[in-house]
Amino acid sequence: DVRIVGDERTPVVVIDELILEPDALVRYACDKARFSSDSQWAYPGIRTSLPPEYAQALAPDLVEVIRAVYGTPAAYESQVVHQLFSLITRRPEELELLQRVPHFDSKIPHYFATVHYLSPGPHAGTGFFRHRPTRFERILEDRFPQYAQAAEAYTRVHGMPARKYITASDDHFELIAEVEYKPNRLVMYPGNLLHSGLIEPDRDISADPATGRLTANLFLHFQERRGQSASAN
Repeated sequence: DVRIVGDERTPVVVIDELILEPDALVRYACDKARFSSDSQWAYPGIRTSLPPEYAQALAPDLVEVIRAVYGTPAAYESQVVHQLFSLITRRPEELELLQRVPHFDSKIPHYFATVHYLSPGPHAGTGFFRHRPTRFERILEDRFPQYAQAAEAYTRVHGMPARKYITASDDHFELIAEVEYKPNRLVMYPGNLLHSGLIEPDRDISADPATGRLTANLFLHFQERRGQSASAN
């Protein structure tokens, strides 16, 4: 299923019943994974590495879907940049500034993120947003200065966002689409698309992989093969 999102008509891929035994992946997370906080992530929770077999099994097919849906250059090679289990653990009052607003994963082109819902649920789905002052839905490298300037100007006038998860439209961001949570559903989108988990604290915050909002996340980047430009010249 390919859903077209927003005024910029960004494709978001939704694949249900992704793997045959999602329960086995949940058991792995419960029994073998060692979650921890990591300062390199703006993610409001804990993460750890997925078993390598996950990306090995799924990435080739996901790469083909990305090429077909997003038209990445045929000569570009793909790379799995990160492969992670994720659990939301931060209470609203603990959230840092960037965790209270929609975010993007990367400004570089041809960078894609996947969220694979694993827990039985119910849990929060994923929302996609438009920045009202700029009307941007995707934050590209050349848009970022304008986006950052407009966001800072909004904050100066209206103050810092409240210490809570964003779950709906507000005066600063507009919710333009939502992919509902469903166990064993994968959502895939460009990393520069503004998005957020639509987190409800009483339901979604837990450090226990058996009961929390456990997801598997891949981040894939397509880029020119090293040496290709030089050899072409």
